[in-house]
Amino acid sequence: GNAMTQEDMMIKDTVLVLDDDDNVIGSASKRTSHEFTSDQARGILHRAFSVFLFDESTGELLLQQRASSKITFPNVWTNTCCSHPLHGMDPNEVDKPDDV
Repeated sequence: GNAMTQEDMMIKDTVLVLDDDDNVIGSASKRTSHEFTSDQARGILHRAFSVFLFDESTGELLLQQRASSKITFPNVWTNTCCSHPLHGMDPNEVDKPDDV
């Protein structure tokens, strides 16, 4: 079929680029924002979110191991779930300060 590859999605999906005060100042592809270069040693600062799911009865945290095929951080054990609000989505994925 015509399914998009992970690489295609990394290029197509655009994340919210931030300044150091968490203000949205633009957008960049997921791919570009996660590239580590000498000019941007930690990638481009962008909005993301993480979910941490705890079992209340035991205090255990559910973790996931990222797939070895992932472009970013393959095989890494990480939080329960994470993703990015995307630029240009309807409804707008950017909250106003009063919404948070």
